[in-house]
Amino acid sequence: MKTTEIINTACSELGITKAELAKRMGMFPSSLYRKLSRESMTLEELQKCLDVIGVTIEFELKYQDGRTLSSQANHELLLERMELLEKELGAVRKAAEFHKKTLKDLRTELHNAVGYAELSRRHGTKTEEYLEKLQMVLADMETTVAYTLGEPPHDDQASEDMENLESLEGKRVLLVDDNELNREMLKEVLMDHGLLVEEAEDGSKAVAAVKASEPGYYHFVLMDIEMPVMDGFEATERIRKLPNRIRANIPIIALTANANPENRERATVVGMDDYLVKPANYTRLMRSLSKYQ
Repeated sequence: MKTTEIINTACSELGITKAELAKRMGMFPSSLYRKLSRESMTLEELQKCLDVIGVTIEFELKYQDGRTLSSQANHELLLERMELLEKELGAVRKAAEFHKKTLKDLRTELHNAVGYAELSRRHGTKTEEYLEKLQMVLADMETTVAYTLGEPPHDDQASEDMENLESLEGKRVLLVDDNELNREMLKEVLMDHGLLVEEAEDGSKAVAAVKASEPGYYHFVLMDIEMPVMDGFEATERIRKLPNRIRANIPIIALTANANPENRERATVVGMDDYLVKPANYTRLMRSLSKYQ
C-alpha cells in the first residue's frame, strides 16, 4: 500500500479532511494535495503527517548479518541509544564548560603573574613581596591544571611528601646562578628545609667545585642555564664526563627563566635530571629534590 493510500484511509476512518490535516501540519491544503499526489513528501513531513493522524507504519528491517527487526522495535532501540547519547553529550558539554572556565581562570592568573613580575622589575625594594605573590599565583595555576587533568592532590601524597622533605635535612646543594638575588632567595628556602647550601656564580665555577669535592659531597646541583663564562648546558656536559662516576652522576636540576621547549629537550640531551622554570614553585622544587635523593 502506498503512503497516499494509507493516509487517505486513515483520514477517512478518523473523519479528518485533507484541509484539516494540512492545517494541523502547518501547510496549505493545495501543497499537501500536490505532495500526496506526487509521493514527494519529505521524511520529516511524512512523520509529522503520521503523528497528526496517529498512524504507525511497521515494516521489517533486514540487517546484513541476516537478522530482522520490526520498525517499531528498532525505533524503541534507537530512542534508548539517543537517550544514552544525550546523557553522554550532556556530560561532555559540562566538561567542556569546565575546561573553558579553567582556561579563562588560567589566563587571568597568568596575566596577574606577568603583572607581578613587571612590578618586581620596576620596584626593587618590593621584589620579595611581589615574588611571593607570584609564587602563590603559579601554585594556584598548577593546582588548577592538576585538577583539570583529574589529578587532585591526595592526603596520602601530602603525607609522603612530608616524609621525603624531612629526609632532605643535612643534604648539600650546589646552587649555581649568576644572579645574587636569586641565589639569596633560593638559599633561604633551601636552608629552611634543612639543606646545606653552597653557591657558584657560573657554570665554570660549578664544574670546578664538583671536580674538587670529595665524591658524594654534593647531593644535588641546582643549575641555571643562561650564565656568563659557561652556561648550564656546557657545565652539565662537563660534570657528566668527569672520570669519577659518583661525581659524574650527581642529580642536576635545571632552574631557569626560559620555558622554551627546545631548551627542555636540550637539557635532557646533556643529562639534566629535571627542568624547573623560574620563579620556581618551592613545593615543586623540594619535591624534585626529594625524588632524586
